[in-house]
Amino acid sequence: MKRKTLILLLLSCIAFPFLASCAQGEKTEAAYPVADNGDGTFKNPVIWADVPDLCLTRVDDTYYMVSTTMHMTPGIPVMRSYDLVNWEIISYCYPRLEDRDENALKNGKSDYSWGSWASNIRYDKELKRFFVITACQTTDKSYFFSTDDIENGAWHMNVTEKCYDPGLLFEEGESGNKRWVLYGQQNQHYREIFVDKNTFDVTLGPERLWKETCDHENKAGVWVEGAQSIKVGDYYYLFMIALRDGRTQIVWRGKDVNDPDSWEARRVFFHGQIQDKEGKDVMPSSGIAQGGIVSTPDGNWYALLFQDNGAVGRIPVLIPVQWTEDHWPVLGNQGVAVDEILPMPGNPQKQKTNIVTSDEFNNDAKRLIISDKELGTGVTAGLSVKQINDLFEKANGDWKKYAESIEENEYGYNGSNLKLQWQWNHNPNNNLWSLTDRKGWLRLKSGVLANNIRDARNTLTQRTFGPTSSASTLIDVSQLKDGDVTGIAAFANQYGFVGVTMQQGQKYIIMQRAQKKDDTGGQTMEKVPMEGNKVLLKVDCDFGYDKKDEAYFYYSSDNGKTWDRIGDTLKMVYDWPDFMGYRFGLFYFSTRQPGGCADFDYFRVDNKISGLK
Repeated sequence: MKRKTLILLLLSCIAFPFLASCAQGEKTEAAYPVADNGDGTFKNPVIWADVPDLCLTRVDDTYYMVSTTMHMTPGIPVMRSYDLVNWEIISYCYPRLEDRDENALKNGKSDYSWGSWASNIRYDKELKRFFVITACQTTDKSYFFSTDDIENGAWHMNVTEKCYDPGLLFEEGESGNKRWVLYGQQNQHYREIFVDKNTFDVTLGPERLWKETCDHENKAGVWVEGAQSIKVGDYYYLFMIALRDGRTQIVWRGKDVNDPDSWEARRVFFHGQIQDKEGKDVMPSSGIAQGGIVSTPDGNWYALLFQDNGAVGRIPVLIPVQWTEDHWPVLGNQGVAVDEILPMPGNPQKQKTNIVTSDEFNNDAKRLIISDKELGTGVTAGLSVKQINDLFEKANGDWKKYAESIEENEYGYNGSNLKLQWQWNHNPNNNLWSLTDRKGWLRLKSGVLANNIRDARNTLTQRTFGPTSSASTLIDVSQLKDGDVTGIAAFANQYGFVGVTMQQGQKYIIMQRAQKKDDTGGQTMEKVPMEGNKVLLKVDCDFGYDKKDEAYFYYSSDNGKTWDRIGDTLKMVYDWPDFMGYRFGLFYFSTRQPGGCADFDYFRVDNKISGLK
């Protein structure tokens, strides 16, 4: 493909108006992904984006959902819906889980594939308080979070013994509520939960064995996990995912938590796919499972489970639930399929799904107080680019001394408020990013060195979504230093990005990608000389109904009217160690010296892609 040198002159009286109009372009308010058809029906998957290990509950007429976060922060997104179809992110349970090196990409350590797993949410009517539990693979602990204001916080945190894939079970009683957590892989255990009603501190009772071997339908060697529990009528129901017979949702039931031997025979109650009106599988996969059931205010029941769907991640599927005469739940079409198009569970809400959104970086979001430790904290200025350079010079080659000065107050609030759709790859250093240094721009600042994008602090991410999604940005690279790299990525273990690098005083637009699993350094597939200081970049993701899972990379020299493709195709792969769907990522890192910065004018998403021109 013929390449031309990109000419974008910062100081040109011709180019400057073009760049200003680009920066002041019309806001994109579309919300993604979309499942509400607008005609009283919705289309499965109900969220075509990565919301893994989900758990939901209802309080009055409002549904709340949490899911796995792993190494992303802030952690444990809390989502809200009034119709089970349109979901919005309203909060997070923690700004950071721990301050260890693994959580912050320090000293060669990372939290990829670890962090918090399988969060679970329930509402305690006696205490009028939401409780969330998660298990952390990094620390081998569990964390309880609770709040009486789920949207505005703050959340109170307690650390307890680790409960793998925990499921909360709350029961109202005349003498007060009883609370348990059921958890485990294959061997299932349970503990009673005790809550101090003054401090809301949580402690756990002794561990008790629930089942030593959790098979189902008399099948041996079936691995189960992902416990979620609920009481309906006289029965407790325990839902789990079976992993080694295709992904299958299974259920137990009983009337006494402390007498598991009395619980009735296990039943497979969903083992199927999404099907169209002709009965054909729409999105074949290894199965749909792991989640729970919830009632609507008018007495209907639904299950929300996830489907493994390739590189986009684990996507929620909404399934109607019927009850047999002897009180067993049956999902979808007799447990073997769920319809692609279904009636809305209730009156559609006005607020549509906004799991992914565009951002003009105007710093107009409200400050979210996530942790009760943040109450009463004020604004710390962060560090300007000049201050970073001054600290580096003052350290006179003493990198340890310099690092300590950069890390001082690295978690302090810097006056910048991002939209809730954003999560950082690992704990950010709040000294090294800002929405206030340059009004209307996101500034990522260089304060520490990194070898590659996988090592870089302060990579800002949002979910990709299917069947196709696109993200673009305008970057000012006028303050890059030699060895610096910035751009927009399809971010995962096998990443790809389009960006700008500075080498011996010359800027280049590059497309780079990993060549295989764990290839953190990657390889530059194409390099185009660049003049000027601003550039438009774009990533297109084509997931498709057939798991095409390809990403393409572009730059534009005419205000986005046309896009030149650069490099080759990234084959996206969902795999360990990240074990999460691909993210759009805005990044900047330095390989040689600190003290530069990259400014992002906006982030704009769309559900249409350019195609392979």
